[in-house]
This record gives sequence, structure tokens and C-alpha cells, in this order.
Amino acid sequence: MPGRAQRLRVVRPDVAAAVFLFVVYCVTLARGVTYWDAGEFLAAIHSLGIPHPPGTPLFVLLAHDWSIVASPFVGVTIAVNAFSALSTAAAFGIVANIFWRATDDAVAAFAGALTAGLMSTVWLNATETEVYACALFAAFAILWCARHFALTLEGRWVVLTLYVCGLAWSLHLTALLAVPAAFYALATAGKRPALRDVAVGLLLSLIGGSVVLFMLVRAQHDPSVNQGNPVTISALIDVVQRHQYDVAPLWPRRAPLWLQFGNVFEYADWQVALGLGPDPQPTFARTFVTIVYASLGIFGSLRHRDIDRVSWRTWMILFLTTSIGVVLYLNLRAGASYGAGVLPAGALHEARDRDYFFTWAFVCWGAWAGFGVVQLARILAARAGRSTISARAMLGAAVLVSALPLALNWEVIRHERRDEQQRALHGAMQLIESLPQGAVFLAKGDNDTYPLWYLQEVLSIRRDVTVVTVPLLTPFWYRAELRRRYGLLDPQYATRWYGTQLTVRNVRARAEALGRPIVESQFVQNAPR
Repeated sequence: MPGRAQRLRVVRPDVAAAVFLFVVYCVTLARGVTYWDAGEFLAAIHSLGIPHPPGTPLFVLLAHDWSIVASPFVGVTIAVNAFSALSTAAAFGIVANIFWRATDDAVAAFAGALTAGLMSTVWLNATETEVYACALFAAFAILWCARHFALTLEGRWVVLTLYVCGLAWSLHLTALLAVPAAFYALATAGKRPALRDVAVGLLLSLIGGSVVLFMLVRAQHDPSVNQGNPVTISALIDVVQRHQYDVAPLWPRRAPLWLQFGNVFEYADWQVALGLGPDPQPTFARTFVTIVYASLGIFGSLRHRDIDRVSWRTWMILFLTTSIGVVLYLNLRAGASYGAGVLPAGALHEARDRDYFFTWAFVCWGAWAGFGVVQLARILAARAGRSTISARAMLGAAVLVSALPLALNWEVIRHERRDEQQRALHGAMQLIESLPQGAVFLAKGDNDTYPLWYLQEVLSIRRDVTVVTVPLLTPFWYRAELRRRYGLLDPQYATRWYGTQLTVRNVRARAEALGRPIVESQFVQNAPR
């Protein structure tokens, strides 16, 4: 193995992939707030607050510390957006490293990381303030540690794997999607982990997971963003378990199973060539490219299996967990853009398209596709008996094919980030500046709430306005907050639920009694990807 060890020291496809993708993400980075969760996260990170359940405390703490270091150079918003870019790029450095060490093919590992990192859903998450970017890094960190135990048989990697699992739990639950694959890597390492290492690892896992207690401590100070108000252990458990949401059971299915899987295929069709068809509906050109990369992914998977069956099984478990497993567990309704002309009129849809839930599966596919195109080039060069120069040219062409989603997704990603941040920021600015002094604004949902929270908390604009998010009135903690902070509910309405109509009527009555003007949102909740 000396030759391999020497190559590992000289060639760094993992570093190259991470640096390249970080540059791409930074060039296309959102320079302001975007829609959906970004405004809330930015406000929570700035104030060390508690965003929507499960609260993501480690993400808030890490991004807050990062913003302290980076914001003097670029400002808070760009700094925190860049944290997503850094986290995602680092994740693909790990992906490249995993494939490199398993297959000893640096070029193919680099290509696989490129294709995976340029998938449109991954790319979009990397260019705004979004917890899924950081969770992606945590997931692959878990898998990387487990794979290192399989390669080295050193017990410290078992300890570190379990510790990172605990940290990942306090970051975001989706990071734990890598756990089945990681545990398979540990179990098939050729040596059973020592009981002592497992015990120490479990202890450290509890310590890592204890970061969730930050929410219990911070809630005592009632930060401006304090969703769930976890001031007690029971309230903290409610936040972590997302009790305020309508969490779907495994059965009955909220949509036919064929439709739920069809939704994933719709999302997959957006990943590699969005510029050939920016609308959700399939187009011939875009879907053709999707099929080509799907075929490359299948070929890459087969080559991966031929080279190293254990690491292939690990990657396959990750792929199955994050595709079929996620479909079965989440039991989602039809996506916002899916089922037109198929579902009956009035059928329930998700509030937005949930392609980000399947990011890990798209990464698995992309890594196999990029790996596969280089492996195909190697096979073709060997069969043709080409010269060394010609073989290198073929490998170079294969890497270009692996990076083709950069060109096929570039304009759409760049336009969407620029357009969305302009609409979110300018729309919020126009709205909040048009409100009377001391107004109570009745918001309809995330996209007319979170950008206003961002303006008020991060930019300190119009803090005299109180934003009342009507869909949030159902949970007790929010009604208690409106009464505690602003006196906008009578005691009986704060403690009991009388329905949305009567509760809003009481908010109006209290605002009028306080001499505060009421303005109702005219916002139409759209569902951009």
C-alpha cells in the first residue's frame, strides 16, 4: 500500500472539490434575505433566538459565531449566507474523500463530488441561510468517521462517530439520515468496536445532544424569535418533537404511494439541467439530460460495486434511506407543483415543493453519475489502446461532463437567487414602510412574516410594528406571547383556543383599545422552489 499512501498525500481531490464548489456557491450567493425560512433563521441567528421546531440550536450557535467573525467584512446577511456555502462545500470535500479512499481513483472521486454538488437543490440550499446546508455537512461527517473506523480499525473513530451523531441531533434531525449507513460501516469493519469505545462514544453523544438545552436556557430571556417558548422541559420536548405541526403518521397515506414516489422523480428531473426547462413541468430536453445522468449514475454505482463492495453497500444504504425511506416516513401530500390534471380539484397539496427533503438522495445519485462518467472514460481509453496523452484528454472530457450541470443550472440559480432576494427584501421594505406608526400587521404566512422579522431584528427597521402571524395563533405559546409582550389578547383567548376567526377578532379589539391601527396582509403565499 505505500504507492496508495503516497498518492493520498500528493493528490487532494477532496480539497479541490471543496474549493471549486465554494467559489461557485459564493459567486451565486444571495446577497440579501430570501423567502421561506431564511428570514426567520437570520433573525434567530442575529438574536440568538429559537426558530421554528425542532429549533436547530447548534445551527443557530455556529452561524451566530461565524457571523461575528465574518460580518465585519461583508455584513451579517452575506456572512450567514456564506456559512451555508462553506458548510456545503466542506460536505462535498468529504464526499470526494470517501470515494477516493474507497476506490483509489482521485479523478473519479473529484468528478463525483462535482456532479453531486451542482445538483440544483443542493446548490440553492448552499446560497441562502438554510439549515439543510449545515445538516448535509453533519451527515457526511458521521459517515466519514464511520468509514475511517472501517479503514483503520482505530477505536477513536467509533467514539467520534457517536459524538458527531449527538451533535447532528442538536443541529437538525435530517442529519441523522446518514446513521443507518454509518452503522453498517461500523458493523462490517472486520473488527467489532470495543465496548469501552462504544460506552465513551455514547456518553459523548449525550453531551453533544445536550446542546438542545441551550433552547431551555435561552427561552428564559424571551428572545425576539422564540418559537415554542421552551421555558420548561415539557415545552422543550414539544419543540424537539415538533408537536405544534401536523406530523403525518405512516398510515393512512396522505397521497397515493405512486404519487409520492412520482413527486421524487419530478424533483429529480430538476437537478442537472434546470436551465433547459425552469418550470416544474418536464420538458423533452431537460428530461433527456436527466435520463442520461441517471444512466451514468447506474453505471457509476455498478463500477463502485465492482471496485469496493463494502463502501458501495454503505452508499446504497444511504441512497435507499434518503429516497424510499424518506418517502415512506414523511408521508407527504402532493407537492405544490405536482399532480395538475391528475389529482381531483381541491386535493390537498404541500405549501411548497419539498425537494430539499431528498437532497441526500440526489447527492448519492450525483456522486455515482460523476464517478461513472470518469470510469466509463477509463474503460473506453483502455479498450481503444490510446496513448497516455489521449487517455488524459478523455479523462478531462469526462470531468467536463461531470461538471456540465454547472452550465445547465447556472443561469436559473443565479436568476432565482437575484430575483427572489429582490422580491423578498423590496416587498418587505415597501410593506413595512407603508404601515402606520405602531401598526399591528396581520400576516398570512411565512413569506410575509419572516422577511419582516429580518428587517426588524437584523436591520432594526420599524420595530414599532407588531407582526401577528395568523396561522401561528393555534399553539398556546404564540397566543401567550402576544398577550405577554403586546397585550394583544384577553386572558381567556390566550389560554383557550376559540378558533381563528374569534381569536383574530379579539386581536383586533385589543389593538383598537390600545389605539393601534390594524392592517391585514394582502400577500398571496406563493411557492417558489
